[in-house]
Amino acid sequence: MTIAPQDGTVAPPLPDPPVSPTPLYPNNRFKRHLSELFRLALPVTIARLGMLIMSVVDTIVVGNYDSAGLAYLNVAHTPFTSLMVTGIGLLTGVMIITSHAKGRGDLMAAGAVWRNVMPYCLLIGILFTILTWQSDWLFAATGQPAEITKNAGELAVILSIGMPAAMIYITCAFFLEGLQRPLPGMVMMIGANLINLVLDYGLVYGAFGLPELGAEGAAWTSSVIRWFMALSLLGYVLLMKSHHLYGIRTGFSGWWRGSREARHLGYAAGASQGMETSAFAAMQLFAGRLGVVAAASYGIAMTMLALMFMVALGLASATSVRVGIAYGRRDRPDMALAGWIGLLTTMAVMLCLSIPIYLFPSAVSHLFTQDLSVIATTVSVLVLMPIIFPTDGGQNAAISALRGAGDKWAPTILHLVSYIFVMIPAGYYLTFVMEMGVPGLFWGIVIASLVAVCGLAIRFKIVSGREIPAYVKRT
Repeated sequence: MTIAPQDGTVAPPLPDPPVSPTPLYPNNRFKRHLSELFRLALPVTIARLGMLIMSVVDTIVVGNYDSAGLAYLNVAHTPFTSLMVTGIGLLTGVMIITSHAKGRGDLMAAGAVWRNVMPYCLLIGILFTILTWQSDWLFAATGQPAEITKNAGELAVILSIGMPAAMIYITCAFFLEGLQRPLPGMVMMIGANLINLVLDYGLVYGAFGLPELGAEGAAWTSSVIRWFMALSLLGYVLLMKSHHLYGIRTGFSGWWRGSREARHLGYAAGASQGMETSAFAAMQLFAGRLGVVAAASYGIAMTMLALMFMVALGLASATSVRVGIAYGRRDRPDMALAGWIGLLTTMAVMLCLSIPIYLFPSAVSHLFTQDLSVIATTVSVLVLMPIIFPTDGGQNAAISALRGAGDKWAPTILHLVSYIFVMIPAGYYLTFVMEMGVPGLFWGIVIASLVAVCGLAIRFKIVSGREIPAYVKRT
């Protein structure tokens, strides 16, 4: 608008008012977030599912080959999975800081996140390989039978070889997901699963001219496939057409200082993931103390829980990216809406996924084993999944929303309380004192998940009500 002054000259136009961040659908933010959540979550979920489908295939193939071998493999996966998930937490900052940089439109800063964290992820991988290699002392110290300690310890050594590869793959996948480019990780995972299916069956049963190795064959397959995925996705990042926009090939000098922000976010997330996974590992070891049947049944039920949890993890990762992008452009209302939509959608999806398992627990159990005693015990815990799925998935979505909003240690403290100080004592009490057996372990999970999702939701309500601080570039 212009105002003509009295002398007849034309005054300059008044400056436009400050414009707040404009959503893609300004009249329907809910629709935008829901659409973007599923668009991003679908390939991420497929990739996350792919990671676990390989373990499910291991469980099915080995379980039908030998129930004792299944128990050994389940126990061997306990320290490996605990450390790998801790590593995922330590590297979570890659996805979050990358999404913040994308929200600001700073592509070089996004690429610097990947370059600075790659050497760090290799250090983590080497350290965790050494720790996994020495798992047999953990099995002995936790009272596992001598048979399980010996055989599970040997399998853990084989699994440890794939640990550095897992860290490389996770770093590359998180970087691409932070850029809202999850399709390459999904494609790599689908290819890996096809190879795994053939190789796993071949090495366990001795098919296709391969040696018959039983559970050891499944462990070797896992390590080989992890290296295939790592090198494939690493090659994609280095060779992608837009690599020059992100400075991908400009070297790793100053990586320790440059990775500071991502590492510090990861310390909190890694501690959180590590405590949660270690708590679940303690439950697996409790099951091992009950014998081979209990260990096998717990492993099957946890495989189903973990399989469906990958769906929640895909939605949670998408939630973290959506919250992180809104945080990067300092749009607090949009950030809050992204978090709540992610949390509620995740819980609703997880509830729907639990219904078939609740209705057909025996059919699900038969997929993994033909041992009637293992099936009977497994059925007794699968009926709890409509309670466990939504709460466990919801707590992951809530903590991902908090990470996307830059919250570090409060979610970690809530996880400490829920899974270390609630789940482990409750699980032990119900299992051994109340003599509920394996179902007691899962009731402990129910109680801890309820505590976690409620506490994290309250925390997100507090964090999303605060003003977002201005971005300060660290030198």
